[in-house]
Order: sequence, then structure tokens, then C-alpha cells
Amino acid sequence: MHKTALVIGGGTYGAACTRYLLREGWRCVVVDQDSLCLAARSLLTDGTDGKVSFVRGGVAAALDLFTAHTPDYLVPTVPFHLLAALLSRASGFVPWERGAGEAAAALPSDLLLSSSEGTLVLSYNREGTCLPACPAPLLCPATGERRPRPLHALLSDALPTALVLESVQLGPGVGGLRGDDAAVLLARAREEERIVVGTACRCHGLVTALRRREV
Repeated sequence: MHKTALVIGGGTYGAACTRYLLREGWRCVVVDQDSLCLAARSLLTDGTDGKVSFVRGGVAAALDLFTAHTPDYLVPTVPFHLLAALLSRASGFVPWERGAGEAAAALPSDLLLSSSEGTLVLSYNREGTCLPACPAPLLCPATGERRPRPLHALLSDALPTALVLESVQLGPGVGGLRGDDAAVLLARAREEERIVVGTACRCHGLVTALRRREV
């Protein structure tokens, strides 16, 4: 049986991820606001044997597709915290600045790149430029430094009440969240008034604090 991926974003990175997964025999659905996004133009031109489809839309369309049929992996390739956006859409959450501040205080300060609208951006590689399609070895090829622990594990330990999902490396430079894990988190969030959610691979991560929108 083919593995399935819901790829959110059909730009340069989304097209590259989808192309790699297709070569590995996956079936993919790509969601993008632009029906003529790079992924659609390049992949349809190359030919995909019906293993990829394209849906025009944003977070709402992605949530509908995800809940209708949970894929094996959710592959975010957009410049925002996709999982937090899906939770906000599904459960009526808004950014929770106080929660983000508390999370930042519990994390090593040298990992924090930025904080905005309830979201923390973290990385082991604060100064350098990551290599394209990096396989994320223990010794960072960009900085020459050895990472003490995978960032997703560090976040889980430092933020014990947060819900942290690992971004699994599906291939060089290709990361995805396990669909079943994301589905469980979405279901749990419906019962919460406040939530801190994180997604991280071995090197980079996002943490977002959310609260229920006041009526």
C-alpha cells in the first residue's frame, strides 16, 4: 500500500518535497492558494501517473482534507506554524502571549530566534545557513557543532505540559508530522481552554501558545 502525504504549500520547498515523495512511491495531495503554484506547474508537466492531486485553498481546505482522511504524514512547507493554524481553525483558538512568554522562559535562551504573536522560533543553528537537503547528522555540517539532543526531545522535556510533535525526516530536507499524532492532538485540543503546541525536527522547531477565543 502506498504511503500518503498531505503537503501544505506548493512553492519551491513544497514542490521539492512532493517530487521526492513521489519518487519514493508515495501518493500526495498538495494544497496551495495558487492553482498555478510551482508544484502544480512543474509536477504536472513532468507527469506523475496520477499519484498527486492539487487542491486550491489554505488552512481551511487543509483542515477539511485532513479530517476527511488522515494521511500517513502531514508535510508543512508554509512560512507559519501550520499545526497551530489548524488548531486555531478547528477549535477557535487565538495567540496566547503570556503562555508564549512562560514557554520562552523555560527554554535555553540561546535557541530562541524570535517570538511573535504567541509563536517561538527555535534552532540549534542560529548563525549559519543550513545546507540544502541536509540529512541532519549528529554533527551539524553548517556549524561544525554537535547537537546535544534532538530539539523535539529537548522541547518535550523543557515543556512537560506542552504537546510536542516530532517532525520526522522522511528524506534529505523533507520533514513531516505523523498524521495519527496530529489527529490525536486536534481531538484533544477541542477539550482545552489553553494549549501550548510544538513541532520540531532534530534541529529546528516552533512553539505556539494558544487560548480559547473569548465570546
